[in-house]
Formats: sequence, C-alpha cells, structure tokens
Amino acid sequence: MTPNQSAMACVALVVLPTVASAQGGLVYPHGDMTIDISCSACHTTEGWLPTKDPLDFQHGDFTGFSLDGKHGTVPCTACHLDLKFSEPKLTDGVCTTCHFDVHRGRLSPDCESCHNTTLFALVDGLDLHSRTSFPLSGAHQQLSCESCHPNDVGGAFTTRPTECIACHATDYSSSQFVDHVTTGFSTECQECHTTLAWPHSVSFDHTTYSSGYALIGRHAEIRCSSCHSQGVVGSIFSPSSQDDCIACHQSAYDAEHGGADFPTSCLLCHTNDTWENADFADHDSFYFPIFSGAHRGRWSDCETCHTNPNDFTQFTCFSCHDHRQSEMDEKHREVPGYAYESAACYSCHPTGRSP
Repeated sequence: MTPNQSAMACVALVVLPTVASAQGGLVYPHGDMTIDISCSACHTTEGWLPTKDPLDFQHGDFTGFSLDGKHGTVPCTACHLDLKFSEPKLTDGVCTTCHFDVHRGRLSPDCESCHNTTLFALVDGLDLHSRTSFPLSGAHQQLSCESCHPNDVGGAFTTRPTECIACHATDYSSSQFVDHVTTGFSTECQECHTTLAWPHSVSFDHTTYSSGYALIGRHAEIRCSSCHSQGVVGSIFSPSSQDDCIACHQSAYDAEHGGADFPTSCLLCHTNDTWENADFADHDSFYFPIFSGAHRGRWSDCETCHTNPNDFTQFTCFSCHDHRQSEMDEKHREVPGYAYESAACYSCHPTGRSP
C-alpha cells in the first residue's frame, strides 16, 4: 500500500466510523449508534487513546442528556459499559435507570425534587419535610432523622404517625409535676404544649379544666405551682368563684389591711393586673364621699386622711380643715356630744356637709 493509500484509509476510519477494516481485524466498539457523529469528535490520528480532552461534541445536544454536576466528571465507561454507546437505554427524567432507589419506592420517584447532580447527600431536610403532612418546627428541627425513623436504613424512610402521643407517650405517662393519666388530661398534646419544649410555653384552657376560673391578668403569668400542688394538680387554695380573691390572698390582706376593717372584696380597689395603683371607687358609698361632693379633688392619696397606714379605721379631718379649737368649741357650744376630734366630726358630717 502506497503512502497516499494509507493516509486515505485513516481518513475513512475517522470520517466513517461504522466501516470496519477486514485487513486489520478492527470492529466498531460503540454499538449501533443512532446519532451521526464523527470519530474525530473524540479521537485523533495519533491513536485511539487517549481521547480528546475536552471532546468536540456536546453530550446534551446529541443525546438530550446533559452531563452536568458529577455526570460531567465520570468516565464514559461509568455509564456506557463495554463502550457501547447504545447502552444504557435511558428514560428521560428517570434517575433510577442508572441509580438504585435507596428509598425503595416509598418517596417520590422524581429524584430531582430532592437531589441534585452535584452531591446526592446534599439535601435540605427541613424544606423536604415541609412538603409532608408533618412540617418540622421548634425542637423537632434539632433532631436527627434517626430520632424519628430508627429502623430506616440507607434512606428508606417509612411513614410515621403524626399524632404527638405516638412519639411522646412516655412523656405523657411520666410527667413529674402533673399526673396526666390520673388527671385525665387530653392526649392531644398541642392543646397545652408547643414544639419548643415540654416544660415551657405551656398554655391550655384553664377555664374549662377548672370549671370556670379564667387566668387573666397576673394570674396568666405565674407558675402553676403557685396555686397547685404537685401530682394530680390539687389546688392549694379553694376560691368559691372568680372574684373570691381573699381565698388566695388572705396573707396579703392581713399584711396590708389587718385591723383596718377594709372589705375583703379585693376587686373593689385592685385589679387582676397589679396590687399597686389601687383605686377604691366605692369609697363614696362605703364610707365617705371623696370622688364626689365637696371633697372631690381635695386630696392626693390615702395618707391625706389616713395617717396610720396600718389602720385605716383611723383618720383625721384636720390635715385639711385646720380650724382653731376655740372657735369650733364656741360654734358647737349648743351641740350635744360635741368634741374637737375627727371621729366626732364624722358622726355629725358623714357626707362632708353640714347637718
């Protein structure tokens, strides 16, 4: 064979890869190709190996399957066994043509809805769980997958019950402060608890469980143990109604008003929000008109008249009415039982006016 004939044979092999050379015993190794691609797209005249780097063709343009991510770094033989480019016969969008389904058919067949071609393990678990009937919130976001799926191997996650009691039955039955079982608390944990933490952020319908005692004002802020004993939630106090403050606050009443003959209806002066800033609006009807009549606006605080804070039965009229005793004695000379003292003044002037 002349040199020119040899050169033409090489060109024929490069341009027409489906033609075999009987003389050299070469057989086309790439199977039955369905696309028109020249050998020179991958090989050179220097030899079949090594192939060009990069190749002179776009895999996605010829096959419809773009080699992005990890697919672009693996050798051809990783997917095309025995260098037969007619295999494997891919189904567009079906990753399981090449990849074993570690989820065993229990999750979506669309791998790309969770994974990418860069790294299979790079998944956003919180985002994925948010698409289920049980989005992860609070403390659930801090748990490992195995905490809730202990028997799942290699990603074959099985469906779990979403009711709280399904996972927290032990928490329910072994509660230290409140015996949930004996008390008959609901197993719908979310009625009282949140996913942040069991001991904190507890909120439940106290009105229903207590037969009508609503937690309002400061009562909604204090710990359960302030009013209840441990165990079956027995009440330390026994108020007869929502307004029976003295049943719980007797000691506070004795410390502030002991011996002062104040009414035990605390809400006459106080609110559920605070003991301070008491406003005894019923002072007029109970004792003496200070919010109406001549004495309205003539005093600044309780101590204006009640000089002994430990005994409100004691009062004085003379902090405002600084009369000369001699003048008052003369003016009341004909008044039976007259005495120059506040109690006597009140006995004759119970409304602050002249009899």
